[in-house]
Amino acid sequence: MKPAIRPLTTLLMGGIYLLSFFIPIPYAPFLISLFALAVLVSYFPTLPRMPKILISVLFAVGLLLEPTSAGIREFFMALQTNINLLAIFIFVPLLSVPIQQGQYLKYIEVIFAHYIKKTHQLYLFSTVAAGSIGAVMNVGTLPILYDLTDTPSFKPFDEVRLKALSRGFVMAFMWSPYFISMALVLSYFEVSWLQLFPIGLAITVIMMALGFWNERRKSRPIPEASSIKSTVPLKLAKRKVFELALILLAVTAMILVIENLTELSVLTIVPLAAIAVSFVWSLLLGTPRELIENLQGYASGKIASMGNELSIFIMAGAFGTALLNNGADDWIRYLLESLNITHVLLLLPVMAVLMSIPSWIGIHPIITATILAITLSNSPLFAEDHLYLGVGLFASWMLAIMTSPFSGLNLLLAAISRKSSIYIAFKMNFTFALLIWLISYAVISLLYAIL
Repeated sequence: MKPAIRPLTTLLMGGIYLLSFFIPIPYAPFLISLFALAVLVSYFPTLPRMPKILISVLFAVGLLLEPTSAGIREFFMALQTNINLLAIFIFVPLLSVPIQQGQYLKYIEVIFAHYIKKTHQLYLFSTVAAGSIGAVMNVGTLPILYDLTDTPSFKPFDEVRLKALSRGFVMAFMWSPYFISMALVLSYFEVSWLQLFPIGLAITVIMMALGFWNERRKSRPIPEASSIKSTVPLKLAKRKVFELALILLAVTAMILVIENLTELSVLTIVPLAAIAVSFVWSLLLGTPRELIENLQGYASGKIASMGNELSIFIMAGAFGTALLNNGADDWIRYLLESLNITHVLLLLPVMAVLMSIPSWIGIHPIITATILAITLSNSPLFAEDHLYLGVGLFASWMLAIMTSPFSGLNLLLAAISRKSSIYIAFKMNFTFALLIWLISYAVISLLYAIL
């Protein structure tokens, strides 16, 4: 199948969903499901072996759960179940276009080179950069930041850089409105981003402080080297990085204001804001022709590289819905009753196990997270506990992502560093990931006691 089909069907799938909020589109749900199926078919030949097997199995089992014409029709329509999550995943990366066009990462590089003299400073700067820029540019930030710190003076401290990048990035799962984890929780649980944000940010600050303290205890000096040859003045670099921070904060504030003034969900506003801001910002930085060229690069580059995640997100939603239609909520309820789990604080460790163990054998956390979210959000037993379930889902997701050798995060870091993903997952990050979950559990317990 021609490569152009992949970005085209992806953009049509997400675009019809967003347009349907403003323009009546006949058969919009059918069209979204149709293009979702086209995305699955077009990307399938390009997927790695493990996702191919996983998607094939889920697709086959989903059809076999109810092999009637009505059941097949329902399964087809369920391909759009996660479309609100997919819209965020598709369109938020547009913000990386003006960030790269404005060369903001070059200014970050200048600040890195000027201020980092010891390994704990390298850890802190890398963690903050991965968590802040990564919150908007997603996983694509990691190879860029790795390259920025791959200088003669920083190169000997490879493990410090890898730990900082992975830990800083996953902490954004707890608070970023641009992340798929936040979209999933907001989609299924009766909570708002303003409720989740301070909790997630507090856990992030605690974990960053603990990581920094640990690195400072064993800090080593970084031998001075001419790590970067740049004619950019430090004062200009500071100003441009401050400018970037203000813009991103303004975009987030705009999203919250629009949510309060309209009936639109934050899940719809985020991709719309990403589209509008990226266009305006890019035109302020360059010409319309440059914008068109950058958009072509976005379609042929970023969207073309999304096949693995898009396919898994689509199939996770359809499979989760199929399971729910065939009594998955009863199965989970039976499991909880068998374990005598009727309290949310007892449920959270079970969620962590259910998300982590499958991820170790290659099952993406979005699949188990979707099934758990659909089931638990409809459970009357936990109807008053959606806030705790949401934060617990974040923590379990981070635990699964950091400790799975098959997660996109660890596979990417393994590819750019030429280390084993098993080494990164279990040797470098397992203890820290478990600590994140325990701290999150302690915060949830404290909130439960005082709220």
